Amino acid sequence: MKKLSIICMTLLAVFAMASCRGPQGPAGHDGNANVASSTLTIHNYDWVWLEEYGQWMVTIDYPAINNNVYNHGAVLVYMDVNGAWSQVPLTYYYQDCITYEDGTQEVINCEASIEVATLSDGGVRLFWTESDFYDGMRPDTHDFKIVAIEATVYNDRSDVDYSNYEAVKVAFQLAD
Repeated sequence: MKKLSIICMTLLAVFAMASCRGPQGPAGHDGNANVASSTLTIHNYDWVWLEEYGQWMVTIDYPAINNNVYNHGAVLVYMDVNGAWSQVPLTYYYQDCITYEDGTQEVINCEASIEVATLSDGGVRLFWTESDFYDGMRPDTHDFKIVAIEATVYNDRSDVDYSNYEAVKVAFQLAD
């Protein structure tokens, strides 16, 4: 009888605890809890000239790049090129206008190589190299998008075309 009483009390306690619930918070967004995305404007004055390498550089702090992302996840960088996001590294083609001392102007076709390095302490470095290694002009102001994806999410989504920002945006339900 004593055993039956203990079993009944135990079952009653289990049912009582199972029925206790606290308030439930609002539902979160599906699919992007482990993905961070930000758009940053890099102004022409943000770039630093690296004489030794013949290129411009800018360092961007991005705390979402943690040890997990750095070692096993993904860091994607895109540059806005004429209203569309192009993945870095990329070769950027553009036109520039040169004004000579006599007042005449010439439009020239230019190209630059933009590369990215991920920093283990939470950031990225962008490198801008003109095809002629000319250091006379800083890069113009441009928008860049950084996407940091945790390893568990990245490893489970081999179906995503990571070179296409629109596909990444849809796959991870990112807001612009």
